[in-house]
Amino acid sequence: MTEYTSHRFQVEKRFPGAATRFPGAARFPRAARLPGAARVLRRAVACSLLTIAFPVFSQSPATGPFMQRDQFPVRMLFLGLRPDAGDLLPRRSARWAVRFDYANTYASTLPVGDTLIADDYYRAAPANEYRLFVDSETLRVSVDLDWRIASRLQAGMTLPFLKHGGGFLDGVVEGFHGMFNLSNGGREWAPRNDYGVFVVRNRRFWIRSVESAAFRPGDLVLRVKTPLYLGGRNVTLALAGAVKLSTGNLETLTGSGGTDFQAALFATWRPEQHLVFHANLAHSRLGRPSHGEGFPLRSITSLVLAFEYRTTGRLAALVQTQTNIGPFPGSRLGPLNRTAIEATAGVRYALSESLSLDLALTENLSQYQNTPDVGFHAGIAWRTP
Repeated sequence: MTEYTSHRFQVEKRFPGAATRFPGAARFPRAARLPGAARVLRRAVACSLLTIAFPVFSQSPATGPFMQRDQFPVRMLFLGLRPDAGDLLPRRSARWAVRFDYANTYASTLPVGDTLIADDYYRAAPANEYRLFVDSETLRVSVDLDWRIASRLQAGMTLPFLKHGGGFLDGVVEGFHGMFNLSNGGREWAPRNDYGVFVVRNRRFWIRSVESAAFRPGDLVLRVKTPLYLGGRNVTLALAGAVKLSTGNLETLTGSGGTDFQAALFATWRPEQHLVFHANLAHSRLGRPSHGEGFPLRSITSLVLAFEYRTTGRLAALVQTQTNIGPFPGSRLGPLNRTAIEATAGVRYALSESLSLDLALTENLSQYQNTPDVGFHAGIAWRTP
């Protein structure tokens, strides 16, 4: 009996009629067939997983720096730069974004005396000099809409919601400073997780906030953006303008009470497929704030530099720095007039061609105590086709 006949007999014995219904089944033993089938199955599963992990998008997911403005509570009263790319959205498309920023800040012009006793704080404030004390944790949630309304025009708006309070991170920040033998800047002299924001000049309070307010809307910002240069996919430039309306409230630190204007330049350079560089420069002219008589202000200039590395079709790593000139005139005491520098590092993950998620950590690089000690950023953006 040949090998084929023997195997056919075994198949018919165990599965009557199998050799007749499936003639090829008797030709090759089961042990010889399964390895090849298993290899095909494994390859199919692997290809499916790779397709899920690294999809081939019909268009590249949106790029750009983190849309995070500076987080110092006093500067957040005014119009800040919202970082962006030099590109415009595709024609007839829109983008919704929700951004969450949480920052811990302790800053003061020492000596401040007891900030909760007004007379003591007055005595610590020389004439014509600003005095500052900020001990706060701030949550800022922003809702953004950008819409390409014409071939050379994009419009947008931002509505923030803010809440200032004592928070819970003081011990974490002090522990981090202690681990690396860094100065606390005087925060160890104040009660932990306390709250207070004070700005004084000429023995008068411009800001005196001692109680945390409820989560409230801030000043509405309206924007327009137009392209200046579209050098293929390598270099793009855009000019933008913005206006901040006084929809917030100075008493709750959700707005200055004045109308601010801004002009900004956005640039993006893509030297190769995985590398993207962004540069933003903005100048904000500040309007007269509430109770601003006797409290002179100056314009704010902001600069953002960002580096983006796309590791896969879905994942990108970002590092960016933001520099802001303080809104108050020159002073021997500071820190309100001094330039602040913040650095942010994080990742962006494309959930799909139209949906992306941002996660980042912010740290101050300035030594003048006019930036948050630490901040956290999260954002989700959805773009229509």
